[in-house]
Amino acid sequence: MDMAAMSIALNSMKAMTNINMSLLKKTMDVTKENADLMLENMKKMELSVNPNLGSNFDMII
Repeated sequence: MDMAAMSIALNSMKAMTNINMSLLKKTMDVTKENADLMLENMKKMELSVNPNLGSNFDMII
């Protein structure tokens, strides 16, 4: 393999690595957003089942 072919192969591998890292980062961002939305929806669901839970408390002195 001559130097030109090795250079092309190396640059091609670097490009693929950069693309894979970008896709992985985007996937991780989307996964985090989905987890945040799921937690938010779980909190809303708890409030819809028990709407008065935590909104009032009785205090006797």
